[in-house]
Amino acid sequence: MLGAVFLGGYAWSTFAPGSFGTALFLGVGAVLFAISVPWSSSFHRAFALVAFAALAATVLSGRFVVGDFLDGMPTYFGIVAVLLVLSIAGYPIRAARYGVQIRALVAALTRRGVGIKATSGVLGHVLGAVLDVGAFVLIDVITARAAPKSRPDALTWAGRAFSFAPLWTNLNVFTATTIVLTGVSYPGLLAATFPFIVLGLAGTIFTAQWEEKDAADVPGAPLDRGAAAVLLYPVLLVAAVALVNVLFPGLALTAAIAVTVAVIVLLIAALATALTRRTSPLYRLAGETRGSLASSHAEFALFGSAGILVISLQALGVLAPLGDLLSALPVALVAPALLVLMAVGFVSGIHVIPMVLLLDAAFPLDAGPAPVLWAVAILLGAQSTILLTPFSSAVTMLSRLTDLHPLEIGPKRNWRFELSVMLAAALYLALLTAILL
Repeated sequence: MLGAVFLGGYAWSTFAPGSFGTALFLGVGAVLFAISVPWSSSFHRAFALVAFAALAATVLSGRFVVGDFLDGMPTYFGIVAVLLVLSIAGYPIRAARYGVQIRALVAALTRRGVGIKATSGVLGHVLGAVLDVGAFVLIDVITARAAPKSRPDALTWAGRAFSFAPLWTNLNVFTATTIVLTGVSYPGLLAATFPFIVLGLAGTIFTAQWEEKDAADVPGAPLDRGAAAVLLYPVLLVAAVALVNVLFPGLALTAAIAVTVAVIVLLIAALATALTRRTSPLYRLAGETRGSLASSHAEFALFGSAGILVISLQALGVLAPLGDLLSALPVALVAPALLVLMAVGFVSGIHVIPMVLLLDAAFPLDAGPAPVLWAVAILLGAQSTILLTPFSSAVTMLSRLTDLHPLEIGPKRNWRFELSVMLAAALYLALLTAILL
């Protein structure tokens, strides 16, 4: 119930900033944050403790300003709201009939000699563009039946191919936040990252296929229009968000994501209900939404704490040296420095979204001569460590599905892959720097 009110307050505040909706959004968000911290992991509780220590220092130093917190916290709670909406974005293709068609797609590829690892990589990237790490669940269901012995390896390659998705899909909240903070256009970001994505993803899929000797025999139903819908649905969502962002430039991209996805999912549920003359599609949507809200403790604990910490550090002036350091660097070295900072912060346990918000607080990312270069550096810094840090949602989900320790399914299996990505990212960033500066 509180989650529903929270999302309603977010929608209200999005279209009427400064209204009672904003107060409702912040108030309910604060309550949900307080409820969530005790139910979260020890890492999230420790992070909250650090955030409140910084807040206490702000109060004791006399630098606490209520207005700064009221102005800053909607950004962080807004990220939680978008994540909650995105968690139900896969509602249409999680239906039973589309699950059959996903299996049929895999069967069609394996019949043509494509290995289960390469197939998992393709699905990890395509479905990950809309389902995020939830795509691994569908892949796990398929590989558990088709090639149980290859299941951990298949999920590993799915994670590797998925790591390229945040570089382009506007449905990824980290990507959307980076676009908003740097002020770069979505087409501009695509143009800057497309060569790296194509070459990197092609190399990843080719390596996965080359590493596998025999293709698994995956039973599946014949392909029909449902298979095309599975592949086109992510494209539809990405294109719809981009169109809404162009038509309503005053609407923040994160808000455009939430509104667009929510409207499309509701329309699909209503259409399915009308065509089948059953209420089961609506009941299934309600169940998925309730499940998303009921399991959102980690998101509220993480981003609530991140907001308190970053705003407190700003008030204390702690971020000023970092901003001075980045400002003092030659302009050609700023992008590599941002890449390294993102990578080190992610590996150290700071989630990428709070990290990029912290960087922006210290060094305004939209003030440089080539904001698209800063955006690419930030995204590459996160991508090159997404499978190295046990704190990433990708590693957490893979660990949960395989019953392997996060260090086993993450760094131990992927350090060579991520080292290759890091070297490629550094070279590509140097090339972009020469072109754009």
